[in-house]
Amino acid sequence: MEIVESPLTNVIVAFSLLSCFTLLLSLPIRKFFISRGWVDDKVRLIELFLRYLPLLLFLILFVRYLLAHISLDSSHVHVAYHLNSDSGLMHRIFSLFAGYDGASMMLMCVIICTHIISIKIIKIRNRDMVDRWFSLLWIISLTGILPEQTFEMVNDFEFAPVSTDLLIQSSQSGFFASFLFGILIGLGPHAMELNHDQKTSKTFLMLFSLVGMISILLGPLDSLTPLASKTWNVHLFSELEISRLGTIVATLMLFCFVPIIIYYSENLDSKIPAGINRSIGLATSILLGLFFLVIFSVTLLSPEWSDASIFYELLSELFPILLFTLIFSLLPILGLDERSRPELHGWRYGLFVGVVIGCLNSSLISLSLLNGWIIALFLSLTLPVIIEKSPLLTLKIKVINTITSILIIFLVITLQYLFSDLHLTLPVAGIMSIFMMEINNMQLPKGHQLE
Repeated sequence: MEIVESPLTNVIVAFSLLSCFTLLLSLPIRKFFISRGWVDDKVRLIELFLRYLPLLLFLILFVRYLLAHISLDSSHVHVAYHLNSDSGLMHRIFSLFAGYDGASMMLMCVIICTHIISIKIIKIRNRDMVDRWFSLLWIISLTGILPEQTFEMVNDFEFAPVSTDLLIQSSQSGFFASFLFGILIGLGPHAMELNHDQKTSKTFLMLFSLVGMISILLGPLDSLTPLASKTWNVHLFSELEISRLGTIVATLMLFCFVPIIIYYSENLDSKIPAGINRSIGLATSILLGLFFLVIFSVTLLSPEWSDASIFYELLSELFPILLFTLIFSLLPILGLDERSRPELHGWRYGLFVGVVIGCLNSSLISLSLLNGWIIALFLSLTLPVIIEKSPLLTLKIKVINTITSILIIFLVITLQYLFSDLHLTLPVAGIMSIFMMEINNMQLPKGHQLE
């Protein structure tokens, strides 16, 4: 049995990635055509075409995947490995979810369905930003989550099926994983841009973030990558597939944990304008954030890795973070400076996007950065409050923010010292940081609101 690449699939995936990058530029493209005098209806058609093209291209892949299983086309490697010539219809449907390649494929299907439904029912602030977040998510899904062997073909094919019991057991786990994580990740781009004026927004974002963290701790991630069933410590980082696990976990952290961060940061900026020493607060937030990114990663890796290896890997990991931080921090130069602390928002967006892009860079230490990532995000909210001087920044607010900052750092250090398993420490640190941020948020002035 000889396994070969599928040329059609490679072409579709390549065009899908191109469509995602084009979607990132949807707004400038539309503005260009508007400047050329195009009528609104034509520009609207361009907008819809760019928005739905990645979905249509995936539909081609999914229909091909579905028909191969329904028709028992054993030239598809996934069919040959999970079915046989007399498999019934139910087994053919079960096999769609079998194995981590099947579970990942169906995960992407659920992400698409959730995204399409959310477009219709969730009120968001900026549709173009949702398109950009989805474009990033889809690039991650195609290049970092979907296994390469999902669409491989077989020459001189023959069935080599797993047992029926194993097929059903694997399919049940894959079904649960694809729906749980698919819904969470699919909601992510919309949660990022949720209309914060709605009374239920904060409650939804809080529950969404907590469910996301608990799903990392208790959810069946091993259905998407077998490595997740083991302890996530430094010994695991020698496995090549750790980059895929890191991508999935970082994506869950990004789209479940970050929306509540955005809510708290915007609430802070709307209640308390930037005060004296704003630049010092910005610089301290960035420098300490980078320090904790590095120190937590080095501490975790140092017992097993050489200093030279850690240094080399950190250079490649931190580059995407610093690159995107620079890009987003320069947005005020373009006039996008209506927020009180726009450069800090740029720093956060650099942290958001950079960590995930680092995972796609096939680095082996992506998971080791996430403890420091949580601390860096937390400090980006508290240090400006502690350092800046303003009539609205009372001593009580400063003291509470100082205490919560110290507590969350101490908590993560303690967790990392007592438990080397990131499977435990990451979601626990995320959950505790959410509660600490809520304590800080409760101290903000109730009546004051910037226009």
